[in-house]
Amino acid sequence: MKSINFLKTGVLMIPVILMGCQDNDILVNTESNRAIEIAAPAGDITYQVADLIRDIDNEYVFVDEEGLVNMKYTREVDIDWESLVNLRDFHDTWNFSPGLLYPVNSPVNVDYSEKVQLNHRADVRYDSLTMEMGALSAYLMVPYGTEGNITITIPEVLQDETPLSYSFYASGNQRYFQITEDLSGKKVIPSQGVDSSYISVVTSLDLSNMVAGDVALEFSLMDMQPGMAFGYFGQQESARPNEELTLDVFDELDVSDEIELFDFYIDLKVNSEIGVPFDVVAENLRFYDESDALIDVLEVENSNQIHLALPAAVYGNPIGMSETNFHISGTNSDNIVDIANSYPRRVLFDVTSFSNPDGEPQEPNFMGLSNVLQGEMDIIAPLWFRTSADYVRTDTIDFDFNDILGEDSDDAREVESATIWFDFYSKIPVDISAAAWVVDEDGNQIDNLFGDNESIKVVQAGVPDSDTGRVTEATHTEFNVTVTGDQINDFLDRNAMNIILETKIFTDGEEYVKIYEDMSFNAVVSFEAAGNLPEL
Repeated sequence: MKSINFLKTGVLMIPVILMGCQDNDILVNTESNRAIEIAAPAGDITYQVADLIRDIDNEYVFVDEEGLVNMKYTREVDIDWESLVNLRDFHDTWNFSPGLLYPVNSPVNVDYSEKVQLNHRADVRYDSLTMEMGALSAYLMVPYGTEGNITITIPEVLQDETPLSYSFYASGNQRYFQITEDLSGKKVIPSQGVDSSYISVVTSLDLSNMVAGDVALEFSLMDMQPGMAFGYFGQQESARPNEELTLDVFDELDVSDEIELFDFYIDLKVNSEIGVPFDVVAENLRFYDESDALIDVLEVENSNQIHLALPAAVYGNPIGMSETNFHISGTNSDNIVDIANSYPRRVLFDVTSFSNPDGEPQEPNFMGLSNVLQGEMDIIAPLWFRTSADYVRTDTIDFDFNDILGEDSDDAREVESATIWFDFYSKIPVDISAAAWVVDEDGNQIDNLFGDNESIKVVQAGVPDSDTGRVTEATHTEFNVTVTGDQINDFLDRNAMNIILETKIFTDGEEYVKIYEDMSFNAVVSFEAAGNLPEL
């Protein structure tokens, strides 16, 4: 705070350093026609324009590198792509009839091969899979009395680069065989057919004696989840209609309805660890007010759709995440600022994503355990403002006349006149009006220091830099008010305790003002009094 010159009246005054020592402020001259002279700093107030956002420490408010105060609100929206790589559960029973090829009770040497399709769509191809989890089970039954070796092989499923294979020997009553295999960590290199990526189940019979009847193989795959998949995952679609975000930021910040925002940004971001290019479309962004009434549908470049092209992630260790974003502001949206100044409380929108929009890329698709596109909506408002009405605030300054004038009320009542000085220091680039009332301890008005109820003083605006709009040097405006001895007696009789200082910030027409962190207003009130005491 800048120092105050207490010699404003040209009379030597005694400054008071501590309000608690103000009883010693009265200087009594023991000669005839004794004079009383008093000088005291009554009090001061300081506030920053950033206080227009009352919770400046709120998590939604930040100061950028230029010192400009901003509001930022972030919500996440995940776009699920579990269906992109989809290994379905499988269960079937196959019956083999070697008796159709070989005479009964003769040696048999034959292979039977069955296919298990892994892709769930014709345009999806799996080149390789490393399994995170999965269970293979099989149950083999041969006719009673069959003898010989039976081998079941799955060439496309590898453990340590070796295909899974299971061998049994049938003899007499030994005719039932069970296979249970945990596929975690196994590698699958599917074979390819027309519209099919598949594994083979090969049953090899090398029998010395085959009796009448069929060989039955019951085969199942369950809970198939690859940890990493490569191939081509087709042109699929994932739709999320009526996604809802609650915009409680305006309630949290308690923004005044008198403040209008100059600009309002929405940054849409999508990132991915999936090695697939995507088109992401967000559309029909519908904003609702606190009464749940529709404010408007956001328009961007004369459309209700926003398109984001997300490239494929890059395979490696670690995976190189891909990212895309879209910036919405008043430059590409005609109604975003109007929506913001309606203080929306929630937004509904539809989001749809499309895989491989241009067909199969040169690099293979891949997907690990991460199967979502991670979306984020950042709402940012740089706090420029204007007011369609005056923005009014009141501050209380301690102004206890009994303390200022001392406990000797008889001497204090001999004060003939007093001057109350108001020194204003403004780093706000608009004019500010000020009014001041003397009130008692209950807040009841005793007097209007500036005259009638309509009287105000105008505090001159700070001068902003032409490029940044920032005020670096406070503008000083000075007022003084003379109060008579009768007014002072009235203040003492009515126990005047405070000065209520009312300031009104108002912008002119279409003018907007940037809110910088250090944009401040300081009011200092000081008191000078003089008089004569009767001769002792």
